[in-house]
Amino acid sequence: MVKGENQIDDVPWYGTLVDIVELRYTKGNRVVLFNCDWYDTARKGTGYKIDRYGIITVNTTRKLNTQEPFVLASQATQVFYVKGVRNKIWSFVVETNPRNAHEMTNDEIEPYQEAETQIQSMHAIQNDVEDNEID
Repeated sequence: MVKGENQIDDVPWYGTLVDIVELRYTKGNRVVLFNCDWYDTARKGTGYKIDRYGIITVNTTRKLNTQEPFVLASQATQVFYVKGVRNKIWSFVVETNPRNAHEMTNDEIEPYQEAETQIQSMHAIQNDVEDNEID
């Protein structure tokens, strides 16, 4: 899936991966491209549908006629398709997060350091025990 700019209804492009191309340049620079067969998300009703719950289904028999099959790997998001039970040409789009990929927010609160407070409380308990001991 690739989120596009200036699209009608803000529906992203969906497609299937055909090939992975790596372009290598001098000094170790490289670019990874995905060659995709794109589904027709330009026509609502015939190319894609959105139900009342916001679930998107794509018509897998309608391909987008484009001269631009490539997308940068950094722009793509992983999705998978689940075939419909009643109509096999329609597939449900399910967005997923790849393994070991987590979106981290920058506005997180500083984590509570439980280990440090436990050590401090252990020292306080030891000091109390030492103060209460009678020789």
